[in-house]
Amino acid sequence: MELFKKIKYSLLTVILLTIFNICCTKKKKTVFSNQQNSYLGDSTLSEKNYFKTLVHGDTYSILNKKNEKYKKFYSTYDENRISLSNDISIKIINEKLSSKDNLKINLYTFNKNKKIDSIRFYRNISGKNYEKYNCLSFFDKKNNKIWQINYFPSDFEKSVNIISYLEMSIKPDGTIKKDSLRYLDESLEVIMQDNNLYY
Repeated sequence: MELFKKIKYSLLTVILLTIFNICCTKKKKTVFSNQQNSYLGDSTLSEKNYFKTLVHGDTYSILNKKNEKYKKFYSTYDENRISLSNDISIKIINEKLSSKDNLKINLYTFNKNKKIDSIRFYRNISGKNYEKYNCLSFFDKKNNKIWQINYFPSDFEKSVNIISYLEMSIKPDGTIKKDSLRYLDESLEVIMQDNNLYY
């Protein structure tokens, strides 16, 4: 009788451990799949000598490859929310435009459910007064930092006019602050403003 009880408890323990193990495995898979749905940009944008390497290399080719990667991901993207702390989260949203070739992705910050701030995160837009406008960003979740490059590429001339390269951070209250403007071409910034590309 005593032996039967021991076998019964041993069998019950094995069953419970197996169930627990299955639940944990499923949870891990879910977390991984959520991370796969969150493309936070190309981390090379945050590298120390990124801008110097960019302007002394084949600028058009480098940025064109990056843009193709962003375009591939965001063309079928809807939105995703990522928690940064107990109260603060970000939401990266595809602001659907009439032309499928034009992509407008914004990053919003929230304090609980209240919208606090926003920036453009990715742009691939053609216009009347310019051939194309691109904005590429990278969000570093560990440091709550955002690196961003804005530029006008010309596919016809295989050239690029860089507008700006900057670093921002998401503060504990959810506001987004500019930390460093590494490069700015003011004449091209005027073209951005005149064509409402900031919005």
